[in-house]
Amino acid sequence: MSGMHAGEPLSEDEEKALAKAKGRKRRKHVRVTTPPPAGSDPTPAPEPSRGTGTENDARLKADKPPHWG
Repeated sequence: MSGMHAGEPLSEDEEKALAKAKGRKRRKHVRVTTPPPAGSDPTPAPEPSRGTGTENDARLKADKPPHWG
């Protein structure tokens, strides 16, 4: 490849490959992080527990549509 260094002209094949590559739009995945807002706690308290996940089971089982008998 003759166009490997800046300032060197590209060959016809390299120009075609570059034009073809530029024609395709590739989505770049970039993870963006932002600084915390002013006044926020740098060491927040842990989130309280959310329960066992079975606390609503009896209510959900009793709450059936009328046609289910």
